[in-house]
Amino acid sequence: MVSKNPGKRRRTKAGGGSKRYPTNPAEEWHDVLHRVYYDPRHPAGYGGVGRLHRAVRNKYGVTRKQVEAWLRSQDTHTLHKPIRRRFQRNRVITGGIHDQWQADLADMSSLSRQNDGYRYLLTCIDVFSKYAWVVPIKDKTGPTLAKAFQTILAEDEQKPRCLQTDQGTEFLNRHVQSLLKKEGIKFFTTFSVETKASVVERFNRTLKTRMWKYFTAKNTHRYIDVLGDLVWSYNRSYHRSIKMAPIEVNEKNEGLVWHTLYGEDDISKPRKGRKQPSFKFRVGDSVRISKSKLRLEKGYTPNWTTEIFIVSEQIARRPPVYRVKDYDGEVLRGTFYEKELQKVTKKDDDVYQVEDILDTRRRGKKKEFFVKWKGYPAKFNSWVREEDMVPI
Repeated sequence: MVSKNPGKRRRTKAGGGSKRYPTNPAEEWHDVLHRVYYDPRHPAGYGGVGRLHRAVRNKYGVTRKQVEAWLRSQDTHTLHKPIRRRFQRNRVITGGIHDQWQADLADMSSLSRQNDGYRYLLTCIDVFSKYAWVVPIKDKTGPTLAKAFQTILAEDEQKPRCLQTDQGTEFLNRHVQSLLKKEGIKFFTTFSVETKASVVERFNRTLKTRMWKYFTAKNTHRYIDVLGDLVWSYNRSYHRSIKMAPIEVNEKNEGLVWHTLYGEDDISKPRKGRKQPSFKFRVGDSVRISKSKLRLEKGYTPNWTTEIFIVSEQIARRPPVYRVKDYDGEVLRGTFYEKELQKVTKKDDDVYQVEDILDTRRRGKKKEFFVKWKGYPAKFNSWVREEDMVPI
């Protein structure tokens, strides 16, 4: 079943399927596109912008912009539009040595039997110098993680101004948070499942690459005896981004390293001479958000949220990012790149699919249903009149 905008609690219909479009002469091209696109026997049926435009441009005079605008209003297209995983993202810019660390847990449980029961590696890296620390642990409970992190802090008697992790709950337990608070370390998380904490993720790949090469050379899967050597070697290896080894970075050459890493992004330069980014989306635009999906998930399942959001803020970064809010006005945590958003067109008389009928009541002689909207959280559940529910 389908219905009107669940956030605005307007008229409702029920079921799934395609939309109904007006047939007046002023919108005949809409009907042409609808007929061609939803015909499974047509070469352009269920195709993209290019294929559909080629099928209608000469015979019907429909422009590419009209095709793009029409497809933005079709759930069939917007939900299954391919997503881009690789695109330019904002750089992680720090103030200097020990300004920001990133931490992660590398899962080594498949090799625990060959490594004295150690199942995880707590990895930390200084985002600026790329210097890394690794502590093997047998479980990821709060006390174990806190003790391992304390070991890292005590190793060089250094601590970061702030620590960044992904959204894993391991770092949110009271033992770790209590330690960070005691040490005066600010903690924050990364919201993107795709990128996670990118610098430490890259270090994990480097460490595992060296580790597996060692396995091949020695015909073994035991790493615990050489883990310290592998980390020692990494910290003394030339790093392309800083043009020196991590261990060589110090307060004396900090300025040089900064210029090497962020020269073109030097925030000390006046803004007047900087080129301001252009924005693809405007505040108030309706958008879907790219789903965070596993690499092996089928590409033909919906790639975008059924729920529709509203762009609430433009943020001038390189590349630009946005904040979005739901129909209830609640702003989502984190920011979104342009490639993670897709503009859609929704009219007041568009219908929305009902996932389930939760309750029934009567108001006078009229019957109403309490419904859950497909793809929307429970806070949008609402009462709908029976006369507005239309199976299709």
